[in-house]
Amino acid sequence: LSVERFCMTGGKSPIEYLKAYHTDLYLSADSEKVQDAIEQVLGRAVAIPGWIAAAAIFSPKKDINVSESQLRVAFDGDAVLFSDESEQIVKQHGLDKFFEHEQTNENKPLAMGPLKGFLESLGTLQKKFYIKGQRLKCPIRTYLVTARSAASSGARALKTLRSWGLETDEALFLAGAPKAPLLQKIRPHIFFDDQMFHVEGAKEMGTIAAHVPYGVSQKDRKVEGKEREMD
Repeated sequence: LSVERFCMTGGKSPIEYLKAYHTDLYLSADSEKVQDAIEQVLGRAVAIPGWIAAAAIFSPKKDINVSESQLRVAFDGDAVLFSDESEQIVKQHGLDKFFEHEQTNENKPLAMGPLKGFLESLGTLQKKFYIKGQRLKCPIRTYLVTARSAASSGARALKTLRSWGLETDEALFLAGAPKAPLLQKIRPHIFFDDQMFHVEGAKEMGTIAAHVPYGVSQKDRKVEGKEREMD
């Protein structure tokens, strides 16, 4: 990979240069810088067009072989591709209310989440191969790996993607089951999720995982962190 553009900041955060470099995805092992990227680039609590995707990247605990001819990228849905609006229903009212809410709003697209723009950029590259009739030979493959269930809440996720003019090559609905075993079969080059539970599980299976510090789940992590400090 030839790298022609870079910036040397002398220890200063590079966040303010991201838009000038037309950055689609910012990855860092420094969680604080990732949080700064989301807050400074976005500047508000709701995703807007042009939002630069940002995530904290974690190395796997073991090495596995991944494809050398196809880039595979796996995304969680809520609070990653989509906003956290549905996760808020789960946290505040429980699963039954969530299922009811999703079925009632099945035809209402979810708001965009922090990684929507990155999926869009990948889709733009994929279409260059599709128009040549090379869909099956495309060197990029995307996956939606979500805890949603296909029957009760999956339809809204798929309809939201279609309303944006986007798609993933595969959509996998796990109905709350662990994601790590499936990721081991997919063997993506990177997996994005907003919950550290799934990030840790992916790491254990040898997947490079990236934590997206966005949404209601992060509030729970901050509370847990404060409780540990008090202990």
